[in-house]
Amino acid sequence: MIKKTLALLFLLYSAPFAEVGGSSFEFLLVGSSSRASAMGEAFSAVSGDAGAPYFNPASAGVMNGSEISFAHLVYLEDASIEQLSALTHSGNMRLGLNMSLGQVADFERRDDYPSSEPLGTFDEHNFAFSIFWAYPVSPRWSIGNALKFAYEKLDYGSATAFGTDLGVFYTFDPQIAFGASIRNLGTKPKFISKSYDLPRELRLGFSYRGAPESALDGVLFAADYILPKWGDGDSKLNFGGEYNYDDFVFFRGGYNLGYDSRSLGIGGGLAYRIYYIDYAYLIFRHNLSNTHRITMRIRL
Repeated sequence: MIKKTLALLFLLYSAPFAEVGGSSFEFLLVGSSSRASAMGEAFSAVSGDAGAPYFNPASAGVMNGSEISFAHLVYLEDASIEQLSALTHSGNMRLGLNMSLGQVADFERRDDYPSSEPLGTFDEHNFAFSIFWAYPVSPRWSIGNALKFAYEKLDYGSATAFGTDLGVFYTFDPQIAFGASIRNLGTKPKFISKSYDLPRELRLGFSYRGAPESALDGVLFAADYILPKWGDGDSKLNFGGEYNYDDFVFFRGGYNLGYDSRSLGIGGGLAYRIYYIDYAYLIFRHNLSNTHRITMRIRL
C-alpha cells in the first residue's frame, strides 16, 4: 500500500521535494469528466457536457443548455477526488464553474533514519476552484477563459496559486471541429522556501462526428496533441472515441501515448430524460492500480 501511495503522489499530485525548476500542483491535470477519461482525455475539440471546459474553456461556446455534474474518482485505495462542474448561459455568454477536492490518506511519517515503526501518519489535501466563460464570436468561432485558485497541504507544508486557461474552438462544419487551449498559466506555488511552476500545457485538438442518417451516425472520434511545460516535457497524444446509440446508451474508449503510466481507458454511459450517468475505467502500467471514475450529470 505504501509503495502504491507514494507512486501516486509523484505521478498525479504535486511534490514539494520535486527537482528545482520542475512543476507542482499536478492535481490540476486530473480532468473533471468520466466521459473525457474514458475517451483518453482527447477532449480539447469536444463539447456536450459541463466537464468539457476543463480542457478547453472555449468548448462551452457551442453549448446551448445548462448542466450540472458530480464526479467521484478513486485512485488506488488511499486517494480520492470529488468534483463539481456547472454550466449555464446568459444571452450569448456561457458561464460555468469547476470545483475539486482531493485527498491521499495515511502517509507514514519517518525521520532521516530507517526505523521499523513510523512516527505517525499524515494526509495530503488539495483543492481547486475555477470559474470560466465562453463566447461565440461567430457561428464558427468561440473563445473562452478560466480563472482558477488552487491550494495544497502536504504534512506541515502548504501552498496556494492563481492561474488561468485560454482557449479557442472552431467548428469547421457540423461534423468537424478544432480546439486549442493554453492551461495553467499563473503564479508559482511556494512550499517552505522553494517555488515551482504550475503544470502548464498547450493542447491542440480535433474531433469528428458522424453525419446524421449516415453509416457513422452516433460516432465521435477525437484526438489531442499535448505539449507540457512549454516543450520542456515530452509531447503526448490522446485518442478517443464514443458511440451514441439513440442518446440512451454510450460506449467509449481511448488510448494515451507518451505517458509514463497511463495507457488505456474504457467506459460508457446511460441516459434517461435529463439524467446521465458516465463511468470510466482507466488502466495504468508499472503495477499501479487501475482507476474507477463515475459522474452524474443533470441537464436543465
